[in-house]
Amino acid sequence: MAGNEKNANKQAKPAEPQGAPPTYKDGFAIWRPSGFRLSSVPGDLALDSMAYTGVLSELQAQVQQLQLGFLYNRLKGVIVLEGWDASGKGGIIRRLTSVMDPRAVRVWPISAPDKREQEEHYLQRFWRRLPPNGELGVFDRSWYGRVLVERIEGFADREAWSRAYGEINEFERSLAADGFRLVKLFLHVAPEVQADRFRARLQDPLKRWKLTPEDLRNRAQREAYEEAIEEMIRRTSAPDAPWHVIPANNKKFARAAAIHTIVETLGEGIDFEPPAHSPEFLAQAHKALNMKPPDKS
Repeated sequence: MAGNEKNANKQAKPAEPQGAPPTYKDGFAIWRPSGFRLSSVPGDLALDSMAYTGVLSELQAQVQQLQLGFLYNRLKGVIVLEGWDASGKGGIIRRLTSVMDPRAVRVWPISAPDKREQEEHYLQRFWRRLPPNGELGVFDRSWYGRVLVERIEGFADREAWSRAYGEINEFERSLAADGFRLVKLFLHVAPEVQADRFRARLQDPLKRWKLTPEDLRNRAQREAYEEAIEEMIRRTSAPDAPWHVIPANNKKFARAAAIHTIVETLGEGIDFEPPAHSPEFLAQAHKALNMKPPDKS
């Protein structure tokens, strides 16, 4: 499986007018800290419905291989999903986990800490949710709330959220040292696209519950959030833990780009060939199952 090294060495930037347009496979990995702006993330990337069906099927087959590789090799992986409200995190998670063995993947929807958690260091509740060997943990929002919502809403004072960048970097270095594979995605949508999705939610009885007063309050503070997001990406990206900023104005493109990035990043260096059984086991199995022995010629 090809690695993501090439993509990790380029800044997110608008598509060039010449040459082939970028695709979901190009990725938008950010680890060089200087100069990143959300305004530089391409906004017009799309995947049409006909292409999307085939692409998604292929990617989901790769997801199944990835999970089997983690199970057989006893690896442990963490997927962090951050993004604007209505950016499509839930849709990505559904299409990612629907083809997985549910016994070896756990989704953590992160909301405000409870009373007990408020008395602990903010990273403590995430340590408790890390997956064991052979499993994947998906965080729908994460420890980055400290430098996003807690910063903007005033739940953490300036000293606390300023200190958190170093704490988070050290936390992720600790994960890497302990053998965790980590992929961090941020889904970016333009404000007008977000507004359209909010209106659609409000008009759909099955989705109306997804639109909350907090969503509207966050939208009213978008400028402050943009500043916090850009600083987060610049200060918490590293060559071994880059942020992957996914253009999400088109949901189909975002799903394909996100799942592709997850497979490429977590699967780098994994041998996806099934393990070979010993001749002795094969002979025993064929005999026990009344099967014809394999041709040795």
